[in-house]
Amino acid sequence: MDGFLNIYKKKGPTSYDVIRAIKKHLKIKRVGHAGNLDPMGEGVLVVGIGKATRFLEFIMNETKEYRVKVKFGILTTTLDSEGEVIQEMPVPTLDREKLLSVLAQFQGEIEQVPPSFSAIKFEGKRLYEYAREGVFLVPKPRKVKIHKIDLLEIGDDYIVIDVECSSGTYMRSLARDIGQKLGSVAIVEDLTRLRVGDYRIENAVQIDDGEKLIESIIPIHEGLPMKTSVFLNPSGSTMFMNGNKVPRRFISRLSQEARAFSLVKVFDNENNFLGVGFLTWEGLEPKKVYIPEE
Repeated sequence: MDGFLNIYKKKGPTSYDVIRAIKKHLKIKRVGHAGNLDPMGEGVLVVGIGKATRFLEFIMNETKEYRVKVKFGILTTTLDSEGEVIQEMPVPTLDREKLLSVLAQFQGEIEQVPPSFSAIKFEGKRLYEYAREGVFLVPKPRKVKIHKIDLLEIGDDYIVIDVECSSGTYMRSLARDIGQKLGSVAIVEDLTRLRVGDYRIENAVQIDDGEKLIESIIPIHEGLPMKTSVFLNPSGSTMFMNGNKVPRRFISRLSQEARAFSLVKVFDNENNFLGVGFLTWEGLEPKKVYIPEE
């Protein structure tokens, strides 16, 4: 039982609550996820089962897409609707042209300060653990990339936006910063993760879907984000499985779109999945080897 699940996480449970429930339902110990989703958030949570957990890192860095309801006029400890209100300010005038101008300032590569309530670790402890003890640490700014922000709705004290962004981008920080740009304060009132790479909300299953959960497990090689593949002859396969670089002459064929200096899925000549490699002009470097009998 090795593969990925596209789970629809409901509002309320933590991402680890979902992992714990899947472990219990599938009676398997090795389960992990490809990026935390806040308890108040819902939507796509990509889960790795069994040996697929070793390959989650390749999904974690995929582009993510969110639908965010940003509420103006209040600031909370958690930067969302679940925290204590620590500041109130007048709601700014939500003029469409002004909003579009402000949102445009956040598109592209930006520096963002993550929330004090986050899963970032400091000295072996997560920041939300410090925050629950009353110690609010301010993380260092991080470079993130926001590919696109679409303004969907304007209310009396809120806006709804769709955000396509890089891994590591915090919607709660984005809401806070939008509020500041408008001369006010703001939080995330509602959050839905619409997509992680090719894992989309319309295809997600819920943890209480019974047998459908098992039927929805995606084999590792199908669930990985790489679009290109490399096929190795028997000698090349042995080299790869032993963690050694594979010279070009041991590659029997490449998929048509394969390009040097990119991650690829690796197979033997019988189409057995071997793992993930990095293709170069000289050959193939193993990045993660799949060992079925492990």
